[in-house]
Amino acid sequence: MIKSFPMPKDSLIGGWVMPESVIDDIHEYWNLPDAQQYKYTGCSSDEQIHREAKDSIDLGITPENYDKPWSDYRKYLQECLTEYLKTYPDADNVQPFDITENYNIQWYPKSGGYYAWHAEISGHTWNIHRHLVFMTYCDDVPNAGTQFKNQNLTVPCKKGLTIIWPASFTHTHKGQITNVYEKMIVTGWYSFIKIYNKLK
Repeated sequence: MIKSFPMPKDSLIGGWVMPESVIDDIHEYWNLPDAQQYKYTGCSSDEQIHREAKDSIDLGITPENYDKPWSDYRKYLQECLTEYLKTYPDADNVQPFDITENYNIQWYPKSGGYYAWHAEISGHTWNIHRHLVFMTYCDDVPNAGTQFKNQNLTVPCKKGLTIIWPASFTHTHKGQITNVYEKMIVTGWYSFIKIYNKLK
């Protein structure tokens, strides 16, 4: 069961904490020998515009993957989404949306992160279908959260904390960089299904 994490309602950012066991299983998945061949450095080819602004090793998870640990993760993520839409019902008064593109585990080394201010929609064909963003922190890391520019808010990097927010410029954000610790997150998008299918 998820636990609510206090966030300012006017920020349009919702927060909930997943069970630690789910996050432990994600760490185990990250370290599986079979996963090593699918990891890539930096941004995917669709995100070359940000290649200079991000330092990470990523591992993509397909939306159809419901093997462990993703069956549990998606179950709790759905609970988070349900609570988000209860708080912000206008986000549900739209065309149907779902997770349609790969979401990612992202591992950041010390001093690594997403350095540049950015939003998840920038007008490119590979991201205009996005509606909401989700992100789950996989570790307790001090001073390594996410800074939201227009909300004047820094969300802490707390193990299991999952946040959901609008993908638009209103929620321009960047990583809080630590020179002391490594960091890992799971992140992805809810996209409008019809638009995504037309563009893919």
